[in-house]
Amino acid sequence: KALGESPLHMGDVGTAAATKLALNQLIASLTIGFSTSLALLQKEDVNIEKFMDILRPSALYAPTFDKKLQRMLDEDYSNPNFPTKHLLKDIRLFNEVAQQAGVDPSLLEGLQKVIERTVERGLDNTDYFAVHDAVSKPSK
Repeated sequence: KALGESPLHMGDVGTAAATKLALNQLIASLTIGFSTSLALLQKEDVNIEKFMDILRPSALYAPTFDKKLQRMLDEDYSNPNFPTKHLLKDIRLFNEVAQQAGVDPSLLEGLQKVIERTVERGLDNTDYFAVHDAVSKPSK
């Protein structure tokens, strides 16, 4: 499935692969970042809809937050469109390529640990937003 309207030539061999890794790294970063905020809101008993009312019109908002929110709240990670195991594969590969390119791996290592904990819980074949389980229940 294409991400855009039509195919786009990215450049020399390898640039399209790097682009795909960068996009998948954003999936991990956005999802784990949103999940971390959501987990704190849940633990502090903050009204989630009021939070979303603040977030939606802001530059911080990403449509995927609303797309996955209710299923994260319900802990329903079934029917994956991108399984957690594939996100882990891609974040590991991104981490490797980024380190070779001289990119600071600190954030990537944290993302990878969260995704690994999610997979270790048997959620490897569930949708990638199952990372919320590892974020919201770290000692499970």
